[in-house]
Amino acid sequence: MPSKAKITRENIIDAAFHVVREQGLEKLSARSVAKALHTSHMPIYSHFKSMEDLIPEVIEKIMHLLGEYHSTPRTGILSLDHGIGYVLFAWEEPHLFAVINDQRYIRIRNQYGAAQFDLHVKVLSQNPRMKGFSNRQLRDFQFLAWIFVHGVASMKHLLKEARQDMDEARLIDLIREGSRTLTYGFIENQRRAARKDGFQK
Repeated sequence: MPSKAKITRENIIDAAFHVVREQGLEKLSARSVAKALHTSHMPIYSHFKSMEDLIPEVIEKIMHLLGEYHSTPRTGILSLDHGIGYVLFAWEEPHLFAVINDQRYIRIRNQYGAAQFDLHVKVLSQNPRMKGFSNRQLRDFQFLAWIFVHGVASMKHLLKEARQDMDEARLIDLIREGSRTLTYGFIENQRRAARKDGFQK
């Protein structure tokens, strides 16, 4: 660890991130960060007015790590890999997952997540099966897809209890099948609605 004189803002953010990652947000304090850095509280408060000022920086690092999970190729299908990455992140990094879903910090999380959401809507628009759908419809579908993967991400203990053989491969199969069902169901519902509107006109 760096000496007191050399402790930087980034050193403090990294230490705070590791405290949260290993122990949870409730354990984040000037004392725990100082202990991780082997220093006093003074360097921390020379860079941050309060611990609340430090939390957005920690969330930025969490979202960066989540982005790495999102972008790891597993199936070759971008939207599916994104969903799988989200679930694996939740299952492997439970303390970090809890932070980005803490109601107090949802606004900060959404600032980072908006670009990813828009990217996947753009990818959907290039999918031949989604041809003719409006941007509103594509955004509705992406929101439904997020609800699905968020549900799986939040159900680790229940799923592992129900399926004791729930390893990563089976988890990927579950998400793949759920995504397929959601996609085909959404497309069919939209087509039915279009036919109904056409008939009424």
